[in-house]
Formats: sequence, structure tokens, C-alpha cells
Amino acid sequence: MGDIWIGTSGWEYPEWVGPVYPRHGRVDHLRYYANRFPIVEINSTFYRLPPPAHAAAWARRTPAGFRFAAKFPQEITHERRLVGASEALGRFLEVLRPIREAGKFAAALLQLPPSLGFDAAAVRAFYEALPADLPVAVEFREPTWLAPESFELLKEFRLAYVVVDEPVLPIRLEVTAPFAYVRWHGHGAPVWYDYRYDAPELSEWLPKVRALAERSERVLGFFNNHFRGDAVANAEELRGALGLGPPGWSPRLD
Repeated sequence: MGDIWIGTSGWEYPEWVGPVYPRHGRVDHLRYYANRFPIVEINSTFYRLPPPAHAAAWARRTPAGFRFAAKFPQEITHERRLVGASEALGRFLEVLRPIREAGKFAAALLQLPPSLGFDAAAVRAFYEALPADLPVAVEFREPTWLAPESFELLKEFRLAYVVVDEPVLPIRLEVTAPFAYVRWHGHGAPVWYDYRYDAPELSEWLPKVRALAERSERVLGFFNNHFRGDAVANAEELRGALGLGPPGWSPRLD
């Protein structure tokens, strides 16, 4: 059975001060988070790429065993829609370079727009442009991507299908790469991720996560329901239900 790493989508939210981070004193939120979870998904790279020096600082401020996933920029996915994106891809890879060189990179998340349908030729061309040694997970947001040819392309290029829990697409436990990738968005209305999973809902995920772990080298799982710190609470609840503890390097936190 592969390793299971559970974390959250992002770590820097104002409403986490109090529920997650101490209210008083100077607290490095990333360091604090990294003593609680073994992995995090970098959301900020989707909206605006930071300087590579910032990524190098993230790598320095986290323990040796900590890992990062990072979202592809929206310029690639939503603006260029996977076409003519070579320069933007190069800039993204340059930001990732310090994290990869530090041995702390887990995967890049390609979150597709809900308005983009599946076009086999365009998708193949984009997948061919990706570095062969870059672990990539692809999150579908539109039903035509669930076509068999789409999954065959993922398998051909060893890209991971993102198993999603959300109101639109069904849960499919597909493993198309050496690793599996899961994102819990929630079922809030109108905002999906304004949602808190209860214990029965999380219990339903236990056999699913274990099944993915049996078919892959590792499972990367991220809660995206960040409001009120619900993502942190749910990530810790699921981790505990799976019989997993905090990272081995974690000190006792107040």
C-alpha cells in the first residue's frame, strides 16, 4: 500500500488566525502549518507567479520531509486554454525549480476551466510539451473530459487523474499515474468550498482512499474548503480516521 499524505489547498487565509494559527505573537504560518501536515497545495501560483526566490524561501522554511504541490497558472489553463502556452509554462517551471532542487516537490496541479471541452489533439499537444520528469495531476471540470480517450492520454503520459469530491462531476477512483491525487471541494451552495464535512461523509472516504493507496505509490489529498479553517479540521479528522498521525518531525503544538 502506498503512502497517504493529507493536507490542504493553501495555508495563508486571514480567517485561519485563531482557529488554526495563534492570534498573538509573530508566527510564521508556513512553518506552523508544516509542523501539522506533511504537504500543502500552493494556490497562489494559479493567480500570480511569485519570484523564484519566494519558492526557495518556502523550501528553506519547511522540514526536510515536507512536500509541495503547485497549481498551474490560470494564464495556461484559463486564458490560453492549453494552446500557445510554452513561455508561460517556462516561467512556471522556473518558479518550481528551487522546490524541485530541494527535493520537496510532489506534483503540479492542472486545474482545467469548466468552460473548456475535451479536444484530443490540443490536449495531446499540451501533454507532449510537459517535461517528462514533471509529476502532473489533471483536474477535469467539464464532463467531456471523462471520455475514454482522455483517460488513455493520461495513462500514456503518466499523468494523474484528480479524484474530485464536488457537486458537478462524479467520484471516479481512477489511477492513471504512479501516484493518485484527491481534492475535496465540498458541497456548499452557492460556493462549493464553503462547507464542513461531517464524520459520516469522511467515513465514506476511508475505503476510497485506501483503494487508491493499494493501486499507487502514494496518495496526495487536499481539502479545499478553507472557510473558517474547515479544511484543516477535516484534514486532521480524515487523517485520524485513516490511522495516520501528524508528521514525524512535528513538535507538540498548543
